[in-house]
Amino acid sequence: MCKGCGYEARLPLGSSDLDQVLADVNGDYAEYRLFKCQVELKFVHADIHDKGFEGNCPSDGSKLIEIDIENRPIKCPQCNKDLVTGVSAPLQALA
Repeated sequence: MCKGCGYEARLPLGSSDLDQVLADVNGDYAEYRLFKCQVELKFVHADIHDKGFEGNCPSDGSKLIEIDIENRPIKCPQCNKDLVTGVSAPLQALA
């Protein structure tokens, strides 16, 4: 969430199932990463192992820019101020 302009996005990142194993025969493996759509000034998440993923913004076709979520702080795509970020744990981790 951006306190400057009110931008907010809640996007699932990482793998969709903690028990997944990446293998040549596993077509269901998913790994979501965060990207910035430069034209529309918004974040998008995409499964980089999806056969249809070409690294382009889904709405306008422009080249996506990958955001390194380990490199803090993350800047707002609209006003370039620091975002307030949070991580929610999977339900299994809460038990």
